[in-house]
Parts: sequence; structure tokens; C-alpha cells
Amino acid sequence: MSKRHSSARLRARPALRSASRSGAFVCAALGLFLCLRASPARAEAGDEEARQGLALAKAGQCVEALPLLEEAEAARHRPSTALVLADCYVNTGELLQAGVLYHMVADEKPTRAHSAADRAAIKAAVRKAREVDARIPTITFLVPSEYEGVEITLNGDPLERTDEPRKVSPDVTIKVVMRAKGRKERAEELFLAEGERRVIDVKLAPRGQESDKPSSISPKSEPRLWLGAGYRGYVVPRFVMNIFGDGGRTVAVPGGAATLTRTSGAFDYAFSLGYGAYFLGPTPFKPSGTPDTEYEIVESDLHALEATFEVRYNVMLDRSRRWRLRIGGGVGVGFTFLGGLYRTQAFPATLTPGDPYTYAKCRGPNDPAGSYRYCNQLDKDADHYDGYADKSWFDRGARPLVYPWVALPEIGISFHPSPRVAIDLDVATSLSGLMTSLGVRFGL
Repeated sequence: MSKRHSSARLRARPALRSASRSGAFVCAALGLFLCLRASPARAEAGDEEARQGLALAKAGQCVEALPLLEEAEAARHRPSTALVLADCYVNTGELLQAGVLYHMVADEKPTRAHSAADRAAIKAAVRKAREVDARIPTITFLVPSEYEGVEITLNGDPLERTDEPRKVSPDVTIKVVMRAKGRKERAEELFLAEGERRVIDVKLAPRGQESDKPSSISPKSEPRLWLGAGYRGYVVPRFVMNIFGDGGRTVAVPGGAATLTRTSGAFDYAFSLGYGAYFLGPTPFKPSGTPDTEYEIVESDLHALEATFEVRYNVMLDRSRRWRLRIGGGVGVGFTFLGGLYRTQAFPATLTPGDPYTYAKCRGPNDPAGSYRYCNQLDKDADHYDGYADKSWFDRGARPLVYPWVALPEIGISFHPSPRVAIDLDVATSLSGLMTSLGVRFGL
């Protein structure tokens, strides 16, 4: 090897060593960067509690999830965690706390710092805040303008504004104390249901006089469970029968019902067991589109039981809450447990087709003589003589055995002469006809 080549190689060695050191540094830096990217981010305060709480809430275990979610929210606020915390408050009946959280989340403005879950929570909170507000009961106090130094407390907590509705917890006893300068103190215990909007007239007697009678119904004496009974009947118009055939007549079906009603806010949920007497006197009837010879005299002495479930929404019509408009509907099932549907072939007395309401019962085939076109044994009604008792729907007959009961819409008026007594008048269109009911309920 020449000296010239040897000196060139010697000069190149420091450069190679320098390049190696630079490459090693770049590789080390790149490796460190990739390692940092691959390693999990350091957990922030409340993350572990939030993870556990969200998992429990998703599994429907809100009682166990609440302390974890509260701890996570106290450590670091996140809309996605706060929303689930509010959902658990609703699940456990803490509607006031849920409402505060929903509104707090709903009022936030989405930013880049928010995750996709946080943005979705902010959007959902707007709807949920509105829904829970409808469930939270309120009390409104009407204070006469001439009263001075008015002070109203709820469970010892003074109201800052007496002219605005105050949200309160449902289904808990609330002690209300009302005071005014120169007037007697008045105290009441209230018990509000979900969605209830209570209005109280603040009427305080001057000192030395008897207290005015409160105009509002005391919630403590307005129970949530009611037992009632009354008339429930139907009118089946002739035109309804004519939907299925010719002939028929308007029929009144008397009956009654016993009810068990549960109130929740503005809604009534009623379970009823009713009775109906579906009696029909001798009436001509035949299927639509069939000849005059198909007329039969139809009679009924059916007794039916009806089990129903009805939901009604109450609209207060006056400040004292005595008059209420009820709107709703119901479903159920009926069962004819006694009696029958009787069919007998019919013929015109003159043997000339005419008014079917003048037709008479056939005594048998061609009996009376000359009635063969009407009284015969040529069709499915061959044995319809002597008050033939028809078979049930389940045996290819016309007698109803089990039938659906549907009433919609159902509209009525409820009058509360006293806190524990209600008189209800309702009307509804139903599959059984035009329903009317008049009953009385007593609070339990």
C-alpha cells in the first residue's frame, strides 16, 4: 500500500468516528422519543376513581359508583364524568343534585381541551336538564302586597326570593314557616310528588285573630294511593253495529268498576276491575252484503269482567287544586264469564221482505208453512232455532269470550271536595262503545 493511500485512510478515521458518534446520538434520541410515545401517559388525579365509577354506573350499580364519581369530579372536573354522576343522582332519587349538575354541564362551551366524550356529554346535558326540571316539584308563594317584613323558611332555610318558584325534593316532608310583621306565624308540613307545582296563598291573620284557613290542599292529607268505585257503562250505537252488518240497535251496557289509583306528580296510574252487563233484546241482524233471507233474531245476556290499566294526566284548573282536567287512555282485557249469545232464524210475517224489525222467529224448518226461503236447513245456520246458543270466537262462533279493551282518548273532570276525597267523571271512546264513568275515590 502506498504512503499516499495510508495517509488518506488515517485522515478519514476521525471523520468516521465523528459520524458514528452523531448517528448513535440520533438513534438514541429517536429511540427515546419512540419509547416516550409508546409509554402510557401519567395518570392524572381522579382518573382511576372515574374509571371505576363509570364501569359501575354502566353495570347499573349507581349506589357503589356514586362515591367514586364524586371523588373523581372533586379531583378534576370532566363533563363526561359529571354527566354520569348526575345520571346516578337521578337513579337514586336525588333530583335536585342531578339538576344542578346537568345545568352546570349544559352551560359549558366545548373547547379543544374537551374530548369527544366530553362534547357528547355537554350536548346530552341540555336535554337531560330539561327532563329532570319537569320532574322536580316546585312551591310558589303568593304574598299579599300589603304584608311587610315577610319571611318564609323551608326546613329552616330562608327563601331569598318569595316571588319565584322554589325547587324542592320530591317525596320528602318539608316544613314551611311563614311570618310577617304584625301577623301570626303560620306553619305547614308539605309533601310534594314528582312534577307537582304547588301554589300557596300566604294568608296570615293579624295578631289576636284566628288564622285564615289555608286555601291550598295540605299535601300531607292528599295521599298518593286511592281506592275508588263507581259506575262504568257503555253505549254501543247502532251505526257501530252496522260496520259489521245490517240491522242491530243502540245498546246501553250498564256496569261498574273498582279502582286502585297511584298518583305520581301530575299523573294518575289506575288499575281497575270492572263488570259489564252486555244485554241485548231481540234484534234483527245479518252480515253485510247478504240477502234478506239471512236475517236472524239475535239476543244476549252476557256478563263480562274487565281488567284495565289507565294513565291520566292532570291539569289544575284552579289555584286551590280542587278542579282538575284529566286526559289519558287505557288498555286491558275482557272476559265473558256468564251468559250467552242466542241466534234464531227470522222471517217476515207477510213472507215479503220489508222492515226487518217486524220479523219474527222461525219455529223450525219451513215453520210456519211457506217460510222455507227464510226458515230452512240449507246453510251454516241450519240449527239456529229455539234460541240457539252460539259458540265462542275460539270455536268458530260469534260469542266473544276474551276480548281486548282499549279506551283512547279518555277525558274527564276530577273534583276534590276535600283533600282525601275525589269525584271523577270521565268519557272515552273504546272498542266496547262510548264509555262513561262516574266514581268516587278515597285516599288511603
